[in-house]
Amino acid sequence: MIPAYNTFTVPDFLLDDAFVDHQLAPTTQSNQFWADWLANHPHRRDTWQQAEQLVRAIEEGLYDYAHTQLSDETVQHLLKRIRRTNAYRTPTPEPVVRPLHRVRWLAAASVVLMLGTGLWWFTRPVSLYKEQLASLDTAFTEYANTSGAAKKITLPDQSTVVLAPDSRVSYPRTFGQKNRTVYLTGEATFAVTKDAEKPFLVYANELVTKVLGTRFVVRAYTGENSVQVQVQSGQVAVYRDKAVGTANKQHGVLLMPNQQVVFNRQSDQFIKQLVELPQVVVRPSSRERSAAPAFTYNDTPLPQVIQELQDAYSIDIRYNKEALANCQLTASLQNEPFASKLRIICATVGATYDMVDGQIVINGGSCL
Repeated sequence: MIPAYNTFTVPDFLLDDAFVDHQLAPTTQSNQFWADWLANHPHRRDTWQQAEQLVRAIEEGLYDYAHTQLSDETVQHLLKRIRRTNAYRTPTPEPVVRPLHRVRWLAAASVVLMLGTGLWWFTRPVSLYKEQLASLDTAFTEYANTSGAAKKITLPDQSTVVLAPDSRVSYPRTFGQKNRTVYLTGEATFAVTKDAEKPFLVYANELVTKVLGTRFVVRAYTGENSVQVQVQSGQVAVYRDKAVGTANKQHGVLLMPNQQVVFNRQSDQFIKQLVELPQVVVRPSSRERSAAPAFTYNDTPLPQVIQELQDAYSIDIRYNKEALANCQLTASLQNEPFASKLRIICATVGATYDMVDGQIVINGGSCL
């Protein structure tokens, strides 16, 4: 006999075996039953969804929130059911093609929790990744890396993603039709196949990274206060996701190789800078010369040395060309990292340098 669900309160649903079974381990039959029931009882949808969202809250360990809505007895009853179901649950193979309605439940839970307490950000950051997936109007494929080592994934366009531990990446079924959109939580290195007609977009927390073909790293963990994008080759545009909502008027930044942007999620600000250890960039336009310069100099004009550094690392270096025009350098910088090369050059002419907005500015200096 089917219970009189049309008279159920939220706690009634949460104590009903059929409802809880459906939330924890939905089947084709249960999906059909509840879809039909909701269609026939639209005035009960809000109550049903509140119960659904509370199951998700308890699944994610949000007991304080659950206790504001339910008795301790009901919370403990649900917790036992969840633990019993998890004990018999078989790990899902990867990748997973997830139906849209399942994701909407998860996102709805996080939205309700946000509304339920103004301190939500400080206790458990909301997963924008789930919200972004919930906004899709099509099914998607998800890869999750739950191992302790990086995992390489090949996308349908042959672009590759090296997914860091505790990270997930998803793409919709429409990937590659008009553009190539992926969603990331965690950290990943992307090597994007060039396609000028179909931009590659990475949505990660509040940021969108747009490229045509390049190699870059995105770090965007839900619990971290910043989002970071580093460019290894090519160039990318990074901007605020308008869908998230912001008063920030800054459109975004353009990044070149060896540059990165750090986006502060609390202050809503972009900070553009150089990566910690810049690497030599091999560009197609440099085929007429060796792939990497020797960085060995013997009475070499300093402007020539600086130009070689700019070309090799694709980093803009600003200096007083008139003051240093006649300076020369005799040194071997071959095995020195970029920062050491700069220090040696500056020490030779009595100058200092600053890193400003992803560029190098050499201050002062003269020919000794």
